[in-house]
Amino acid sequence: MLCILSATERKARGPVSVVILTRNSARTLRQCLDGLEASRMKPAEVLVVDGGSTDETLNIVREHSSSLNMRVLYDGGRGLGYARDVGWRGTLASSGYVAMVDSDVVVDPGFFGSAIRIMDEDRGLGALAGKLKSECEERGLTAKFQVRNLSMHLHMKDSPYPVQVPSVHTAFTVFRRRALEEVGGFSSSYRLAKEDSYISFRLRERGYRLSLLNVYARHLETGRRFWRVNFRYGRSYAVIARDFPGQAPLWTVKNVVYVAAVFLPFLQPFVMARYFRRYLKEAGLPASESLEMASMEAVRQGLRSSGMLYQFLKGGVD
Repeated sequence: MLCILSATERKARGPVSVVILTRNSARTLRQCLDGLEASRMKPAEVLVVDGGSTDETLNIVREHSSSLNMRVLYDGGRGLGYARDVGWRGTLASSGYVAMVDSDVVVDPGFFGSAIRIMDEDRGLGALAGKLKSECEERGLTAKFQVRNLSMHLHMKDSPYPVQVPSVHTAFTVFRRRALEEVGGFSSSYRLAKEDSYISFRLRERGYRLSLLNVYARHLETGRRFWRVNFRYGRSYAVIARDFPGQAPLWTVKNVVYVAAVFLPFLQPFVMARYFRRYLKEAGLPASESLEMASMEAVRQGLRSSGMLYQFLKGGVD
């Protein structure tokens, strides 16, 4: 699917190509694309890499094809790493920057312009990401946790550019095309998660720096993702540890305790107590909410530990 723009329209657009991965993303995709339309720096093109959607996803893409220069590619269900690689390699070679934008993210109108101005001046930056502000219309503890968990609190406190970070997410991040070319792009080994850690580690090995901006995007979360996503993250821990044992060691003391707690329930209170203290001190939540969040952290760590152990027993190969 291709929207042909005039030469004048192409010239007015910025030096960034946007890649969006979809698979039955109708719940959020319209808002995501509306956000790109509202951007003060219009993308040169938007590539949608679809994993076999059976809902209204592709119809929503068609609705926006008159205002966004869009193409649809297909990943054959081969996973996140492969899909991201198909996406950026399919973008315009003349685009100096490639932005990964998740289909459940609504970017800030000024993000692309701000990120690219900095990266034009600082050639040592390989990637520059924004910060995610999660929101969820659902009720229930899993939905609340998706929005209020400790990782989100700490994410908000991360220092922005020029401070470096060890890794960037791929939810809404601008990558330097040349940097992606130099490191060989994303790896198809990362089917479920951690493709962001892989590309971050590879960029840093190549000498590029990574950073964040205090520019926020809406992350349209859902509590239903809690169970599936955390087990998949755990599986991906084993894969990243195989490839980068020094940067992402698997059998740390913390991981050993969390895995043991899956089989030894008497350890669960220790996991909860650790997170309870962290929510009180680092997130500043009241005791009642800290206890709620700590209980969910124990469940999340159990899911991730189970996934990690499952993948480890497979030899770290998906």
